[in-house]
Amino acid sequence: MANKSVYADLLIGADGVNSVIRETLFGEGKPNYIGSMCWRAVIKYHHELFNDYELVFVKGNKQFMYILNVGGGYTSWISRKLSPEYSLSHNADEVKSRILHELADWDESFRAVVEATPAEQIWEGPICDRPPLIHWSQGRVTLLGDAAHPMAPAMAQGANTTFEDAYELGECFSQSANLQEALISYEQRRIERTKIIQARSALGEMRYYDDTSTSPGQPEQRQMPLNEDFSKWLYNYKPSLTS
Repeated sequence: MANKSVYADLLIGADGVNSVIRETLFGEGKPNYIGSMCWRAVIKYHHELFNDYELVFVKGNKQFMYILNVGGGYTSWISRKLSPEYSLSHNADEVKSRILHELADWDESFRAVVEATPAEQIWEGPICDRPPLIHWSQGRVTLLGDAAHPMAPAMAQGANTTFEDAYELGECFSQSANLQEALISYEQRRIERTKIIQARSALGEMRYYDDTSTSPGQPEQRQMPLNEDFSKWLYNYKPSLTS
């Protein structure tokens, strides 16, 4: 395919944790592997535990698994394991064999959902983030979402912060006199907030592997305790009130 040049007033790099735009701007290299491997899939499946629960969370031996009823007869399963070094499987069959091996000592009901999953539907990958940036923009180029602030999924804030970015960027464009002013305002509104969430998410990922027991029915406390002030700051965020 021949190279194609495109001319535009603005380029928004929203190309994920392996952002080519971010690498072009800042030259950081590969993302930071934080020591957690992940396998996941969504399949047509009804787990026996869904008769009593919509979400099942089990952990042990530096590993945990979620099984979630996502509706319409579909089940999402996610397994993560503490692993100081990571390596990717060579093909789909090896991925499935690997995760079944990781779950070899688990109850058959948990292995069953993996066994029922077609090998090619299982995603395998490392959990990664990147250090916060001082600036997201250069000239008429800026970053958004995982390209700007990739974070561990422990607090489930990756998509939420991306929606916040998009809304705030739109507000900055509508309220600023020019593009440069808009991008400066965008960074001022977003960088400090996402920096804090990135740090909390990385800490939460490691606390998944803490063997300290907690009472059933409190998965958020297993991940990391959220004090009331932080919880309000995180979940009651109103982008339109920051202008």
